[in-house]
Amino acid sequence: MSSDGNSPIVFLTLIAGRKRKDSLLTLLSDMGARVTNTIYGKSSVRANSSFMEVFGFVPEENKIIITCLLPREKANMVLEMLVKKFHFDKPNTGIAFTVAVECISF
Repeated sequence: MSSDGNSPIVFLTLIAGRKRKDSLLTLLSDMGARVTNTIYGKSSVRANSSFMEVFGFVPEENKIIITCLLPREKANMVLEMLVKKFHFDKPNTGIAFTVAVECISF
């Protein structure tokens, strides 16, 4: 990011299975992610749920939630990599989204 104050940043949130934690964090680090936070979660859908059977969901209760700050110009590259390398465009793989951050105050 440049120091001229005109380089907007985005807040990235992604949710995926815990098995992917290390490779996702490596990707984010390589792409310049800052202030990365990792939270462990548990899905509310259980493996023996009839809801899962009807929609064909694969049960994976253990989740990882990763949040970080990224330069806006790298956010699209990260989202594209999540689709290419981690198949986030397929069901039961992960969810990722960004939110614009206009200013940060500490």
